[in-house]
Amino acid sequence: MSFYDNEKSAMIPSYKDGMKLHLVTDLADTPQANLVIVHGLAEYAGRYDPIASYMVKHDFNVFRYDQFGHGESDGDRGFLSSPDDLSENCALVVEYVKSHYFDLPTFVLGHSMGGQTVLLYGSKHPGKSDGLIVTDPVSVETHQAEHFSVELPDDVDEHQEMPNAINGGLDRDQRIVDKYVADPKVLHTLQAGIFKNAMLPGALYLRDNLQNLTDPILYLQGLEDGLINYQDALESYTKIGAKDRELHVYPFLMHEILNDNERKWDIYDEVIRWINKRLY
Repeated sequence: MSFYDNEKSAMIPSYKDGMKLHLVTDLADTPQANLVIVHGLAEYAGRYDPIASYMVKHDFNVFRYDQFGHGESDGDRGFLSSPDDLSENCALVVEYVKSHYFDLPTFVLGHSMGGQTVLLYGSKHPGKSDGLIVTDPVSVETHQAEHFSVELPDDVDEHQEMPNAINGGLDRDQRIVDKYVADPKVLHTLQAGIFKNAMLPGALYLRDNLQNLTDPILYLQGLEDGLINYQDALESYTKIGAKDRELHVYPFLMHEILNDNERKWDIYDEVIRWINKRLY
C-alpha cells in the first residue's frame, strides 16, 4: 500500500472547549519512535508530506495537525487569540500521541511559526517530550529579517485583514516559491491578531523563558533565511536551558530548509541520526 493509502485523518478536541484540531496520522510498519510535526504560518499539515513519508519509511510514526485557523482545524482563518493557541494545542497533541503509542519515545518537530510553537511548548512543559527539533523558528525576534517584518499600531483591530507577504527569502529555487504562492490551501490573507495576540507575545515570552526549555533540542537554521534573521537563532540558542542541545546553521539555505531541493534529504537524515542517538 502507498503512503496515502495508510494515512488517517481525524478531528480531535483541542485545548479550547468546542474547538477541534485536524490530525493526520501516518504509521510505520516497524515503528521505533513517534514524531509530531507542527507547520508554520499560513501553512497546513499536508505541506509536510515529503518529510512525513520519508520518516515513515525510516520507522517513525508521524503525526501532523493543522493549527487553529489553518487547514481543516477550527478557528477564524489566519487568526490566533493567544500564544497558548500555539503551545497548548501542541501539548495536547503530544499527550494524545503518547497515550495512544505509549511504548515509543516521542519527539516534536516544528518549522517557522511551528518552530515557535515547539519552543513555547518546551519552555512551558519541560520534561514532557524525548526531544525537540526546530527549523528556522520564530523565536526572540530581536533582529530584523531582510524580507519580512510586522509593524502594527497599538490600536490595530485584531481582525484586520493583512496580505500574506511571505515570498522573498523563502527558498532559493523559485519553483518552490511559485508552488507556495499558487497553493490554494496556503492562507494568502491573515488577520492582525495572529501577530498581535500570539506570535509577538510569544517572542517576548521566549526572551525571558527559554532557560526553562530543558528537553534535548536540535536547532536548524538557514543562513540566508529572508524571513527569520539567523542572528535570532544564535541568540535563542544561548538562552536555551537544555544541556543536550545542538545548533546547525546552513550556508546558502533560505527559510524552507525542509523543502530545499539540494539539501532536504541530507537534513532529513540529519534529523533521523539525531533522534536515533536518543532512542531507548
